[in-house]
Amino acid sequence: MKRSSVLLLSAMIGIIILSNPFLLISRAASPSQPEYPSCNSFGIQRFQEKKEAPAFSLSGLDGKQVSLSDFKGKPVLITFWATWCVSCKEEIPLLEKFSVGKRDQLAFLLITIDGERKKAVQKIVHENKVTLPVLLLLKEKCMDHYGVRGWVPQTFLVSREGILVGKIVGPRDWCSPEAWSCLRELFELR
Repeated sequence: MKRSSVLLLSAMIGIIILSNPFLLISRAASPSQPEYPSCNSFGIQRFQEKKEAPAFSLSGLDGKQVSLSDFKGKPVLITFWATWCVSCKEEIPLLEKFSVGKRDQLAFLLITIDGERKKAVQKIVHENKVTLPVLLLLKEKCMDHYGVRGWVPQTFLVSREGILVGKIVGPRDWCSPEAWSCLRELFELR
């Protein structure tokens, strides 16, 4: 009886660890990739293989089309979020504050996955005085191309060359010293 209880408990703990993105250890960089200690401490999952960031062109809150290709030559931080997501609504103001003084070195794009709720998006943007570009995901397949399923916020980091270099699942404290250290290290920023 005791042995079956221990096995059941071990299986449950394993499932919890594997299903919780905060408990997953980010994949180690391959030998050809440099190590980025601050990225590990900030919870960035590095991509082992070089893969071009999926292209997209989405409508912004202002009605203008924004494409990923508009930012070629500049690293890009893309955050997928939703109006119904409490942690997303907490993270958006932190990203706004974090971006101050960094926008000349790094592009920021906030993609709301529930773009059909434009009024709700506008309310959150207005209440938080968000000046970062907010893009509306309607019927586009952008979310699928990036593999965003079930958990937001998710942030993707794209190099100057348009290569996906990492992702972050779940909210982060963008005002922490680790945030800027990590991105400076990863993107070789000043």
